[in-house]
Amino acid sequence: MRSPAQTRKTIEGERDLLAAALEAADVLLVIFDDQGRILRVNHAFEVATGHRGGDLRGRDFLDTLPIPEARETFTDGIRSLRAGVAMFAFENHWLKSGGERLLANGSLKAVRDSEGGLQSVIVAASDVTQQRATEGELHAAALRDDLTGLYNRRGFALLAERRLMESRRSGAPQALVFADIDDFKAVNDAYGHDAGDRALVLSARALTATFREADIVARIGGDEFAIVADLGSDDHDVAALSARLEQQIARLLADSGLGFDLALTLGVSYSRAPQAISLDELLRQADEFMYERKPGPARAATARVVWRAAQPGGRGGVQDTDEPDTAS
Repeated sequence: MRSPAQTRKTIEGERDLLAAALEAADVLLVIFDDQGRILRVNHAFEVATGHRGGDLRGRDFLDTLPIPEARETFTDGIRSLRAGVAMFAFENHWLKSGGERLLANGSLKAVRDSEGGLQSVIVAASDVTQQRATEGELHAAALRDDLTGLYNRRGFALLAERRLMESRRSGAPQALVFADIDDFKAVNDAYGHDAGDRALVLSARALTATFREADIVARIGGDEFAIVADLGSDDHDVAALSARLEQQIARLLADSGLGFDLALTLGVSYSRAPQAISLDELLRQADEFMYERKPGPARAATARVVWRAAQPGGRGGVQDTDEPDTAS
């Protein structure tokens, strides 16, 4: 049985661990009590807003951070938490220390006492000011491809350049994936442009499903696609990409009714800090790696995924994946 001193030491250790986790979190965190008085903010919040935690402690959350137009939303949220709701989502503007506005997207989460009453509220939010501004720019400039719904070349250039600039500041590595449909002209010639359009749409859907929502997927011309992907995990190595893309093409093609084979060849180039490789150079490298697989000696940063369409009375199957090609 633990002594009171041991129990106290354990509790203090857990408290220190939680405090460290709070400070290390990337999201903006604010904690206020059941009266709305600010108890604590984390480092990410201080950086994003310019407010110092010591200056905010004890001040009323509603009178300090949200702009006047947003206070009603937070008042409704707190009222909902008091009524038993576990979480309340919001997106509205906060005031930074210098008077500028920050658009925060997040939620209010209730912390309850042993009797279920509201003890405190945790506000967890992300600064989406730049993201919403970028989305507005994209919408206004009509930077989408009409056929596939992906970003077009202009949209890709705008977002990819920004992503690469951010990655150079943060040190997060990025991959640029270049893909095209093999023998696309032959598909158009043999089956018509409607079939070619269907192949483009199916390829776009497969690529979108293969990559993560935060990755930038675009059709940059004809049968060519480009993707900028975050390399923060191992999810985007070439073998894993090939396997996921193969599965998505197989799934979509099985329901498509297309009567021809569909193949995508991928080329991948990489940008890692402190390198400052331009977007054009990354595209050139990925394009070069890709064409070395059409067919010919394999390069480490290339992959080719082919799904053979099911024949009447039969099943489809993998024709070729990311195994090296051999010269014919």
